Formats: sequence, C-alpha cells, structure tokens
Amino acid sequence: MLRSTRLVFRMHQFEIVAVGLIAAALVAAALYVANELNAVGYASCYLATAPPPSCEALGRRFFDLQTAHVSPVAAFMNLLPYAVGLFLGAPLIARELERGTARLAWSIAPSRIRWFAWRVVPVVLFAVVVTFVAGFAVDRLVAARTPGIDLENSFDTFGQRGALVAVTAFVMVAGAIGLGAVVGRVLPTLIAALILGYFGVFGVQHLHADFTAREAVIVAEQDLKPGDRYVDQFFKLPDGRVVGYEELAQIDPASVTSETGPTYPIVYAVIPAERYREVEAREALILASIGVAMLVGAGVIVTRRRPG
Repeated sequence: MLRSTRLVFRMHQFEIVAVGLIAAALVAAALYVANELNAVGYASCYLATAPPPSCEALGRRFFDLQTAHVSPVAAFMNLLPYAVGLFLGAPLIARELERGTARLAWSIAPSRIRWFAWRVVPVVLFAVVVTFVAGFAVDRLVAARTPGIDLENSFDTFGQRGALVAVTAFVMVAGAIGLGAVVGRVLPTLIAALILGYFGVFGVQHLHADFTAREAVIVAEQDLKPGDRYVDQFFKLPDGRVVGYEELAQIDPASVTSETGPTYPIVYAVIPAERYREVEAREALILASIGVAMLVGAGVIVTRRRPG
C-alpha cells in the first residue's frame, strides 16, 4: 500500500502539490483574517449592553476589514471543495485509461479492484483531510466575523463551514473518479464533473433544505435567536390561527390594503439553532452515502471495463 501510494503521488504530483499549496494558503489566510478581526477588539463592544464611545471607531475598523479581507477569502473557500474534488478526482483513473497505462497495470495487478483501491484511497483521504482543515479554518473566520456566535448552535453560513466542506469535497472527488472510469479521458471528465458535480450537490442541498423546512416551528418575533434558520413569515390571527400573506388577503382584505399594512402580530417559521448539528449530520450522511455509492460504482466499472 505504501509503495502504491508513492506511485500515485508521482503520477499525480502536480495536482496533489498544487491542491495542497492552495488549500494551505487559504487556510493561512482565513486564520490570519480571523486573528485580525479578533485583534480589533470589537467583540466586547458588540456584546456590551452600553458600548463606550470608542466602539464607533472600532466598529468602522471591524467592518472595513470584513469588506476588504473576509469576503475574498470566504469566496475562495466556498470554491475550494469543488476545486479539490475536480483536480484530484478527474485525472485519477481517466488519465491511465487515456494513456493506455491501465492495460499494463491490469495485466500484472492481482486484481483490478485492488488496483482501483490502491489509487483511490490515498487521494480521497488526502482530499478529505485537506478540506476538513479548511472547514475548521472557515469556522474560525465565521466566529471572528460574527462576535458572540455559538458555532455549535447556529445555521449561519450553513454548508460552507465545518465538516460539510470535507463531505462536499468527498462527493466531488468520488463523482469525478466515477466519471473518469466511464469517460476515460481527462478533459471531458473534468468538464462533466464540474457541471454534474456542482448542480448535483446543489440539488441535494436544495432537496434537504426543503425537507428540513417542513420541520420548522413557529416562534414569536421576540423569541427569535441569531442562529435560527429562517424559513418563512406569517401572521397570527386573534383566534390563534397562523396564516400567510395571501391567505390573510382573503380573510381580511382591508388589513392588506391599508396604508399601515397588516397589524396582526408577525410570527416566524424557523429551524431552531439547537438543531444545527443534527441537520448538519443528516446532510453529511446523505452526501457521503452518494459519494460512497459513486466510488463503488466506479470500482464496478473498472472491473468490467475492457482493457482496450
């Protein structure tokens, strides 16, 4: 296994080194910016009930840093799991099929599935470890950007931090490997994996968000917490019913058409912040299951593919 890992590294040295350097640079940037934000000292002002006058200048400095540094780093971090998955997964099997080296390897390997595992496992583990570290760095950046946030109980930037960054990379690298085993050419695999992978992950996330929205609870405005996941807004009628804007327009048209608008109490449908870890784990399990299925499918394709 160690000898096979060294061989895989030599064959894909450029991609592995490039991904490692880019990820390391982004992690360092995220931690540096987080440290910059913490060093401003605005957190004490943000949490204080009666902030001192000096907090105005600290606030300007804090938000200027967010605009200048946080947004670019966060944007690149959002792209990282997709880039890692594509650049590590697309050439892994497709390059050997395209160059014809797989035929020789298959003729001398004890079994194709072992050949497949020796190449896939080290790269997949590398992708997951790199992006897991990146997800941790984003956690630190989000915590610094939003003073007082409880990362364990907050849907802020859901899916873009923590373990879900690594799971997204896992799905992308697994999908790219699977497509490479089918297509057998690097460039078409890269293009197909980019399109199908992005929209596939987005589609799963959207479906899971719709499913989670059906579990929302109704809370009054004063009971909203910063980490809650907003789903919808309703009006509470005197008889206790909760209705949307269109339904209210049918029940009480005058309240909708008045200049002041509806005067009924506003309530919100939210996913409570305390359920963050539960919802995160469920989405991670769904995405990881898809990734495992694609890797198993790629292994089956390799075992049945003709050498030529």
